[in-house]
Amino acid sequence: MQAFVKPGQKVLIKPNALLGQTPDHAVTTHPAVIAAVIKAVKKAGGIALVGDSPGNAHSNVPETMEKTGIKQAVKEAGGIMVYFQHEGIVPVPSPSGNRRLPLLNIAKPALDADVIINLPKLKTHNLTLYTGAIKNMFGVIPGFNKSSFHTINPRPRDFAVSIVDIYQIVKPALTIMDAVVGMEGPGPANGQPRKFGALLASTDGVALDAVCSDLIGHRPGEIFTTVEAVRRGLGEMDLARIEIVGARLDELRQADWKKAFNSQGFINWLPDFLFNLAAPIVKQLTIYPVIDQEKCTQCLTCFRHCPAKTIVHDQEANVVWIDKKKCISCFCCHELCEYDAIKLDRSWLVRLLGLG
Repeated sequence: MQAFVKPGQKVLIKPNALLGQTPDHAVTTHPAVIAAVIKAVKKAGGIALVGDSPGNAHSNVPETMEKTGIKQAVKEAGGIMVYFQHEGIVPVPSPSGNRRLPLLNIAKPALDADVIINLPKLKTHNLTLYTGAIKNMFGVIPGFNKSSFHTINPRPRDFAVSIVDIYQIVKPALTIMDAVVGMEGPGPANGQPRKFGALLASTDGVALDAVCSDLIGHRPGEIFTTVEAVRRGLGEMDLARIEIVGARLDELRQADWKKAFNSQGFINWLPDFLFNLAAPIVKQLTIYPVIDQEKCTQCLTCFRHCPAKTIVHDQEANVVWIDKKKCISCFCCHELCEYDAIKLDRSWLVRLLGLG
């Protein structure tokens, strides 16, 4: 740690604190990993700050940090919790000149930190297939500012451009992946915990993502965020060029890891004009979120957070439902539902082709 942290430096430790779930759900970075990093930072003389912004803009962030065990771990290890929604934001121009999102509202603590240490959780992701080092930095966009990313960038490829913009602005000095217990299936919140049994670290978060996605059955070139970051020269994804220290990849690889839903596959790689031409096919290759009325508690997290405003709260009928005609399949509602009340419904063509 002394190679990254000098005495007196402010070190922002950025875990994945997506939802207020206990550590056994494998949704968030395990508190034990966070505590260990805090102790190492303090031993090196740094000031250990821990912060994240959960996906639900309306969530009680202190309560989320308490439910996940992160708040207690930070306190016991001698770190300091920082709450991005209280610390202010700074508009930063897109480093790629992205006209879709020319300004990014970055949490001030992320820009003020002397060093950032990124602590992602190894998980699948229904929109981006995989979530790791690059995607975890989306958390430096506080609360309400996140929704526009999905409405402006409904295609995963375009969404990846904005995510890599964030990563480029607040590029971590060190990334440590919590892959002791990861998540497979319909992640990043509603998949199944699965033991992986590893911690992986790198100064190159792009290389780390390339390795981790490969270890759970994805080619690095399938992950839009990885490809975009490499295109900008932010890291390496060629496994032959990445030095591996410690366990061999063939010792760690779990190729039968259940993947996230992916209905459109190669279509997402098409340039815009061809994608638009293929629109009739794309419309049939769709997975939509559907609300399980028996499980729904009408907490209205999905209703308030839907970027496309496609979720309806019918108070007269006392029901919450999703208008599929307006749905952009960003899966934010599925990701943020703490009651597992939102399922993913495959279209007839997706079922016929055995996709997703």
